[in-house]
Amino acid sequence: MPSIQQNFDLWNSQHDWDHRGDRWSTVWGGPGMQWLRTIYPRIHSFLPVPTILEIAPGYGRWTQFLRHQCDRLVGVDLSPGCIEACERRFERDTHLEFRVNDGKDLSMLDDASIDFVFSFDSLVHVEADVIETYLAQLSRKMKPSAVAFLHHSNLGEYRLLRRQQRWHPMLQHLFKRMRLMEARTHWRAWSMSADRMCEIASHQGMCCIAQEIVPWSTRSAQIDCMSLIVHQDSGRAGPLRRWRNAAFMEEAAYSGELERLYSGNR
Repeated sequence: MPSIQQNFDLWNSQHDWDHRGDRWSTVWGGPGMQWLRTIYPRIHSFLPVPTILEIAPGYGRWTQFLRHQCDRLVGVDLSPGCIEACERRFERDTHLEFRVNDGKDLSMLDDASIDFVFSFDSLVHVEADVIETYLAQLSRKMKPSAVAFLHHSNLGEYRLLRRQQRWHPMLQHLFKRMRLMEARTHWRAWSMSADRMCEIASHQGMCCIAQEIVPWSTRSAQIDCMSLIVHQDSGRAGPLRRWRNAAFMEEAAYSGELERLYSGNR
């Protein structure tokens, strides 16, 4: 868990998209602040580029910013509802195109056609087999100098937490009240971790050159990871740089305070 079918059912029919995904950026003060203070500073040195691939854009929360950083953007999502929403939202942006896939297929893209791959707040919900399928294809679809920025689960690092999930509910409740167990794991994938991403990339002739491991509205567990991935023979390839950023959610809260103070909204 979560499976491709579970992801399809949730994001295509069960989830309420009235907010277009914006409420997931509430802590930052909205998508604009999250983009400006958290996402863009991490990827700005790779932009702009001719062609961007965005995996799982949802309703376009990040597409609205990425579209200004390329000549062409292709958004791929397993949810027909999300793709239709993006087509309506960006109908005037003729350099954008959106495709429905099965949750792991990129065959609609030409080989060596992508300069930058982006996925944020989406692939955290997919297991290692899906990540491996995507990277196997990205190794062909990405240009030799291309970079992938992928936000994925690091929950697999926490084996004790997984064992705790099997405990009796009353025991889990007690440990959560005592702050000895995380209250939520935010539907992250158990089979993925920062180390697993490095292994998968290596198997596909690619390498992780940077990883930032962060908490995500958790007490202390750093359940998420942002990985930069390139071809092994890329000029950007080199030893892995890894940072455990325990203060990540403080960055989010600070952004939210700035937005509330200076936005002028009452």
